[in-house]
Amino acid sequence: MLDLKVIVADDSPTSLMYMGILLKRIGFTVMPAENGFEVLKLLKVVEPDVVMLDIGMGTLDGITTLRYMKENRETSDLPVIMVSGDSSRQMIQKCRELGCTGYLTKPVRADALHAALKCVVSPGYARRHHLRAPVNKKVIVNHEGVEYELYAETLSEGGIYIRKKDPFPVGSDVEVTLPLNDESSVRLKGDVVHVKGFFGGEFKILPGMGIRFKEIASAEIKILRNHIEKLIAGDIAGSLEETIIRKSGDKKKSL
Repeated sequence: MLDLKVIVADDSPTSLMYMGILLKRIGFTVMPAENGFEVLKLLKVVEPDVVMLDIGMGTLDGITTLRYMKENRETSDLPVIMVSGDSSRQMIQKCRELGCTGYLTKPVRADALHAALKCVVSPGYARRHHLRAPVNKKVIVNHEGVEYELYAETLSEGGIYIRKKDPFPVGSDVEVTLPLNDESSVRLKGDVVHVKGFFGGEFKILPGMGIRFKEIASAEIKILRNHIEKLIAGDIAGSLEETIIRKSGDKKKSL
């Protein structure tokens, strides 16, 4: 398993939490910071794989923090991704000239975040060609005319990992029916490309199989991409809402 660390700096608690959840769900250990000063302090005690800086922080903004990092020999080689609501060519060019390796505009989409991280972190993560999402729901797998209801663990545009006590042999052709969030489903052809047997002892790994999708149409890719993004980020906005309960007689107010 990859152990990739990222420092994320933003003076908005909501934005910081949103980015933190996204990053954790795609496999990163997150170290949050509320401003550039906290980033520089963290860099003295930890070695992250990448740093993400919001440009508009009130206390030591992202531009100034980026400049300090690139002028310091100990941090000059660290990849830095800038994050901002400013999508102007001038701002992007300014950050590039200062040495940033990526630029994301808010609101940050899961697929854009994945693409930016592939360019700047370790080869192990870069080999993940597709954005992955945890699934943990049942799917229908048809193998040689027999249908099985099995639990899926992870899903990407390229394939799916499914738990099964006795995995089908590598090379087996299957058809996977994947339920979507709107109660519809999509049916995808695939073949088994790797299997895992049971591993016991102190670290228990359940058996299963990796299925690679094949003969997938562009419309199906679009459906998968939208579904994966919803799995990763679709519930975050609602979970960040705060409900303030007023005195009796007043209405509830959501922020």
